[in-house]
Amino acid sequence: MTNVAVINYGPKLDYPAMFPDAAGHLQVFSHHELRNTEGLGRYEYVKDCEAVPYAELMIRRLAREKPFTHIITDNEYDLERCARMREDLGIPGQSSASALSFRDKVVMKEVASRTVATARFARLEAFTDLTDFIEECDYPVVVKPVKQGGSRDIVVLRGEDDLLAFSRRLWREDLMVEEFIEGQMYHVDAVLADGYRFVASSRYLRSCLGVFSGHNNGSLQLRPEEKFARRLEEFFDRVLEAFDTPEASAYHLEVFHTPEDELVLCEIASRVGGDRIPALTRATYGVDLHTAVLRQSCGLPVDPPPAEPPAEVHGSVSILPQGRPVRAPGRPPFDWVHHYEVNEQLAPDAVTFYSASHLCFVIVRGADSAQVEERLYEAEAWLMENLEEIPAS
Repeated sequence: MTNVAVINYGPKLDYPAMFPDAAGHLQVFSHHELRNTEGLGRYEYVKDCEAVPYAELMIRRLAREKPFTHIITDNEYDLERCARMREDLGIPGQSSASALSFRDKVVMKEVASRTVATARFARLEAFTDLTDFIEECDYPVVVKPVKQGGSRDIVVLRGEDDLLAFSRRLWREDLMVEEFIEGQMYHVDAVLADGYRFVASSRYLRSCLGVFSGHNNGSLQLRPEEKFARRLEEFFDRVLEAFDTPEASAYHLEVFHTPEDELVLCEIASRVGGDRIPALTRATYGVDLHTAVLRQSCGLPVDPPPAEPPAEVHGSVSILPQGRPVRAPGRPPFDWVHHYEVNEQLAPDAVTFYSASHLCFVIVRGADSAQVEERLYEAEAWLMENLEEIPAS
């Protein structure tokens, strides 16, 4: 009998809808309060779930009463603890070593460099490791935590003044440095399992780091039959050749396309891509990435991915928090707008903390990536022009 422990992160995931045939066998511990929890075997909202060990303790206690057949999560930051529990409890799934290789960016690049090109990199045990790396590789360089996501806490050092400013910041014990790679960034999003393969390629509208300079963030899908999309998929396959991969997993790969026409790995994660990626994938392919990977991780069937190219592709752009009291406008007046959403949880004068920070976002459709890109810029311009200043009270 199936008995599944779930550490949930997605605030909008609907487990009874995703698991209509097994909802009563799901024991869900959630980072966020979920709306539809009726029919679940157990549901508990855990405040600060990512930072406290309560969910892990409870799963281990529940396993004494009734062993779990699967332990799953949709959250990158829970991959390692779920892997540890599976190993301790003798449950199949991603191993701790595999989870670490996708979580720790130094280990990730050490593994991936066996089969593909990566930026030069080093773990920073001390500040002198950073200055030695700069002396060898020169500026610019990128300094970031080895297990952080969403472009959080990333710093680009372009010269001595930046290094001096960085030296005044509190030192962290979890940092790495890598050379700065010039080029357009693409992402590949996939779900792979026995007898199941879904792979889709997209291009970021702008650099993810651009949000910290006030540039709105977004991405647009490539048509799967495009030559470059096939090239990205082949690169993705070569990356995975270097890793110990679970039987069923989602992947989010980020890759640079350099001016010299080289593909260079940025990062790869063994989880569903964030931001608008799941919504874009549903709109174009009818594939729900979370449902596809979580069900297959429990040995449950899913509908096969589409065999034919889609009729249209989609893209999204998110308008950043403006750091001043503004109100997002209504839906842009274009018939090619697929979806528009305002972040009602955002404080009026909020600022950008990570790449997915947004005041509002729009999803548009088009025949190909060129048309989608044109429409994204048009929608973005309309939204920026129609932001409404909130008068001081």
